[in-house]
Amino acid sequence: MLMTLALAGAAAAIEVGGTAPTVSGLGTVGDAAANDHIKDVFQDALDELNDQLRGIYAKPEKFIRAWGDASVFGSHGATARAYGNYKFITVTIGAMAGIEVPSNPFTIMNELGDIPAKLNEDHDLALGFSPQILNARIGLNTSQFLVKNLYLGLNIGFMKLDGLTEGFSFTTFSIGLAANYQILPTIDLLGGFILWRGLHLGTGLTYTLTDIGYDIKLESVRQPLGAVAGFTSNEAIRIDPSLSLAMDIDTFTIPFEANTAVKLLWFLNVGAGAGFDLGLGKSGLKVGAKGDVSLENLSSPLAQESPGKITLSAGGDMTPAVFNLKLMASVGINIGPVLLDIPFTYYFLNNGVNAGVTIGVSL
Repeated sequence: MLMTLALAGAAAAIEVGGTAPTVSGLGTVGDAAANDHIKDVFQDALDELNDQLRGIYAKPEKFIRAWGDASVFGSHGATARAYGNYKFITVTIGAMAGIEVPSNPFTIMNELGDIPAKLNEDHDLALGFSPQILNARIGLNTSQFLVKNLYLGLNIGFMKLDGLTEGFSFTTFSIGLAANYQILPTIDLLGGFILWRGLHLGTGLTYTLTDIGYDIKLESVRQPLGAVAGFTSNEAIRIDPSLSLAMDIDTFTIPFEANTAVKLLWFLNVGAGAGFDLGLGKSGLKVGAKGDVSLENLSSPLAQESPGKITLSAGGDMTPAVFNLKLMASVGINIGPVLLDIPFTYYFLNNGVNAGVTIGVSL
């Protein structure tokens, strides 16, 4: 839906070109005249096709950048940042999604009806989404063998989603390392009735690769050749076109965070934090066109010698926002070694959020 919106309302129009089909059978002079006429009619067919695409922006920079930003926001899958004082090891799995919207994310649902008008006015929107559905993370307390109060982690994620709708494909992969250091100790009050998990500083590096493909069928175009240059009134050029969109997103996320959490009533866990993410890499959009270009109802002695083709090249590359300030919060349940956490992050300079769910064990 977001990719279609990017195409639906921009202004600096892209333009489809191509090569006309050719015929033979009328001799050297007759073939030349017929093929010159086909070129003229083919151009009329391209003009009709381009009328369908009128208003599609060749390089929607805000839109392309927003997908890179969302990749940075969504790179924190299976996080257990509110459970940072474990004794030995934590293993978690979880889902995370990052999104950037063109206005306040807390009011965007009330503004969806304004998006078409914004597209018509601005021709480009900061609108991006990055679902990281399957992530796993392992964390290790190195106090016993390396550095006291130092926690190291490894995270990995993967998802392949094809066939959700016709012509759509989605693949994402991420891998990263994390390090957290506890600078203020855990405080246990009333036998665990209130447990403050101390203050942790964290950083790391996560690489995320996302490939998205989407083919959009367009309305067929048919242009009669007319009873000239050896043709009859039944013959025509037909184009069965489709747009192909491809997004290639490669980002590196370096977080700098301060996190804390409180465990209440022996099971309820509430976390909070602040920091920023450094976002590096690129997001790219390529827009192309493809489809059959053929001659219909050719009568003897005419025969199609070569098919035609259509071409289009649009899109571009953008880098994500480098500096992404954030506020973090979470709420969860911790009973024995089992934990359930619902993390949320607000990127208040970028109109971005991430949200997810994490389950795991902490020993």
